[in-house]
Amino acid sequence: MQALANGDRPMRSVDTRTRLAGESTAVDAATFWQTEWRRAVAENGERAASDAERLDLPPLALAVEGEVWTLRRGDRTLEAVPGGDPTTLRVALDGDAFADLVGERRTAIGLIVAGRVDGDGDSNAAFFAWDAVLRSVLDGRGVYRPGDVTLRALDGSPLDLEQRFQLGERQSEAAHFLSEAGFLRLQGVFTSAEVDAIDADLIDAVGAARPADGQSWWASTESGERYPCRILDFADRSATLRDLFTEPRYLAIGELLGDGHRPGDPFGEHFADVTAEGLVKKIGSTDGLVCLPWHKDCQRGGHSMYCSGLTVGICLTPVDEAHGGLDVIAGSHRANIASAQVDRGLDLPTVRLRADRGDLTVHMSCALHRSTHPISHERRVAYTGFALPPQAGHHEQHAAQQRLRSERAAVGDQSLR
Repeated sequence: MQALANGDRPMRSVDTRTRLAGESTAVDAATFWQTEWRRAVAENGERAASDAERLDLPPLALAVEGEVWTLRRGDRTLEAVPGGDPTTLRVALDGDAFADLVGERRTAIGLIVAGRVDGDGDSNAAFFAWDAVLRSVLDGRGVYRPGDVTLRALDGSPLDLEQRFQLGERQSEAAHFLSEAGFLRLQGVFTSAEVDAIDADLIDAVGAARPADGQSWWASTESGERYPCRILDFADRSATLRDLFTEPRYLAIGELLGDGHRPGDPFGEHFADVTAEGLVKKIGSTDGLVCLPWHKDCQRGGHSMYCSGLTVGICLTPVDEAHGGLDVIAGSHRANIASAQVDRGLDLPTVRLRADRGDLTVHMSCALHRSTHPISHERRVAYTGFALPPQAGHHEQHAAQQRLRSERAAVGDQSLR
């Protein structure tokens, strides 16, 4: 716990880091299952086995550099046994990918998206489904159970999730709301002239984008039009945006929680530089990653090294039913939630965010959120945010930046994988 800026009340810290960024140690699979795995099972196996039972996970064989071990539910624990039955679902990955998985530098879905896993559709789905339970046993982050998260105001009453805030006003309430619910709506942060300038830069960047340029994701409309729906590294294309990043009113967002947040990459790539992405959603889009389903920004990896960052959406058009909206599952940043649990329905409330042009939406990198399709008007937004300060012993992985950029570009273009 930490103190609010006014020192009146304690507030939950959103710094959940348990690993140092930049640590990249080799992992021998056979040794891992006999040592680290056994220690983790001794400590967390019973809870993790219960998690696997509730998720009804099938046995899954992991083949790493020729060594095969099968994950399965045992008697009040989890088991990893050598070998694999030919009928068991199986995925294969190299030693580096396995090390990234164990150290949570990449999740199962992060490895799948990056093309670093060899498996059929059913096997990859099972690998993805096991991910939350792997975190339960290896890190002690048990899979969410109904009632684990409650949403309360500063006075202990139920939290009003429809609140909106303005910078510089009700700071204690705003900070508590953000740490409790995982999102925040800030009204009227940027002027019309500032929004116009950012919007013009985005339109120019869209016009300059080309398929497979490694700097954009593309989508199609019902009429067959192909268009760049997301501009990567948009901060490099907008001097107005870069200037606004140094404004005290913008920096105040990172200061709100008292965890030392500073302008930085909130999208999971963990670049040292401040980044932004420009998003365009045309009416009638039929393919491409225009509207992402329920996900966390840390979903592809890095949670235990970087969370929670703050993702900031600068509304260049309104956020509403006509332009397309943003939904957030309140309190989801405080739990290890499996994808299957989202599909089945949670006891946590879904909030449909609405905002005007010039407003900002803020959400934790760990908060489950999704976007919805525009009905009658195109939506445009610039996403940027704040990162936690480096920990002592943190190492920037400059050599890995190009691979991270390539993986990010490939998320929206399979031809780049």
